[in-house]
Amino acid sequence: MTAAWRHRFWIRLTHWEFWPTWVVYLPVLCCYPFWALRARSLFFYANINPGMTMGGLYGASKKEALDAIPQTHKPTTLSFQPGTDGSDVMVRMEQFGVSFPAVVKPDQGERGKGIEVVHHEAQLQAAVASHPTPFLVQPYLDLPFEAGVFYVRLPHEPRGRVTSLVVKGFLQVTGNGKDSLETLALQNMRAALIWEQLKNTIPHANRILDAGEVVTLEAIGNHSRGTAFLDGNHLINDAIEAEAERLARCLPGFYYGRFDLRAPSAEAFQAGEGWQLLEVNGASAEPAHIYQEGASLLAGVRSLIQHWSWACDISRQNRRHHPHVRRKEAVAMCREWRMVKATRWS
Repeated sequence: MTAAWRHRFWIRLTHWEFWPTWVVYLPVLCCYPFWALRARSLFFYANINPGMTMGGLYGASKKEALDAIPQTHKPTTLSFQPGTDGSDVMVRMEQFGVSFPAVVKPDQGERGKGIEVVHHEAQLQAAVASHPTPFLVQPYLDLPFEAGVFYVRLPHEPRGRVTSLVVKGFLQVTGNGKDSLETLALQNMRAALIWEQLKNTIPHANRILDAGEVVTLEAIGNHSRGTAFLDGNHLINDAIEAEAERLARCLPGFYYGRFDLRAPSAEAFQAGEGWQLLEVNGASAEPAHIYQEGASLLAGVRSLIQHWSWACDISRQNRRHHPHVRRKEAVAMCREWRMVKATRWS
């Protein structure tokens, strides 16, 4: 047992935001039978968002959701089948004006797995070859502000509301003129946890950073990849809610989920301007503000339970026009999703 291992173990033990998902969700799972009884279906989540496969809990296509969003509010998104040659991907990128750096990610994914930022054709070829399931290519949006906006609307309500807002703090280190990039990274709690993965993507890790020099270690805004999730609920205002409502209404049968987006600045975001959607997440979405460092575990669990209670209410109201999925279909979809995960991340 090395000192580095003990250090990482202690960080995870003392910061619940890094605990395994099933541990954090254990109280939610205990409540699930009650919601299933209220909704009269074990698979009530499937009609929370009737326009998404299984309500967006699993198996939903990111491309299909983005297709409904106006082009002014999203990056160009190209879809490919597994086995597509990298040269064919390059041709499509040139046709649609997608240049490097670009993002390659699975069309069906979760928690940032399988997402890569590629900077040249060789990296693209390697990334494309590694995807055994349908994947997407988007231009990397070099916008400084990233957030997740959680939207909830009960079907009988004329308007929805923003129930959670998370601001994402990218994994960065700042030089002091004395220490190497690696040394500074290992002093950063989030970077230390994933350094074994990071070091393979960072050139010149032994370079001494100049005083005040800022280096971004991870360009993907995902908690599992070192991004800090900051509670931004105090930023929620009428402009944000109006823009979230407008975008939600573009999506057929969408009542519950999170918009992950970037904007030119915090000011533009708060004014509801310049939003560029990276993804739309359905029933699998979390009110991610709960993962603010130092936040209460009890408050986080309460928020999760509250959101799933809303999801149950949405399902109950949707039942009249969108019958619950049958058990056979739900089980088949779940098995298919497990096979996708096993194929991609085994």
